[in-house]
Amino acid sequence: MTSEPSSNPHDESSDDGPAVGSGDGAAVAPEDGAVADLSDEAVSRANGRFYEALERADLDEMHAVWVHTDDAICAHPGRTPLIGWDEVWASWEAILGSGGNPQIILTEERIDRRGTVAWVTAIENMISGENTGAAAALNIFQHDGEAWRIVVHHAAPVLA
Repeated sequence: MTSEPSSNPHDESSDDGPAVGSGDGAAVAPEDGAVADLSDEAVSRANGRFYEALERADLDEMHAVWVHTDDAICAHPGRTPLIGWDEVWASWEAILGSGGNPQIILTEERIDRRGTVAWVTAIENMISGENTGAAAALNIFQHDGEAWRIVVHHAAPVLA
């Protein structure tokens, strides 16, 4: 998965101060006492893990990047939303098990974050053999004290 750089109004490295909703910008204390990374960069890495799992058809990694609760929601392009972890997971098992996973190039990626909730919008540019397509994506993450995990993934076809 490749991604174009984005301009992010909440980038903590800017001179505008810390990201909105981030307190001092980067940390909560998980149960083990370590400092959790709540930065935009950590959200971007979690988002990248999701797309890498999709491209590689990696069920273990896909399983790791999601919350495993009734809050999980996934709306694949052209499909009705799946509600709850069991439905979401069954869809990923079917999709990743079918083979033929596309290369995905993310463009127009934007990260917004408020405390332990973040959302990423992007265009998923997909290449699969001779076929290409694009989808507008929204991924909503929640930090669970250990890692950023996807709560919601929604992708809708971009019509030319």
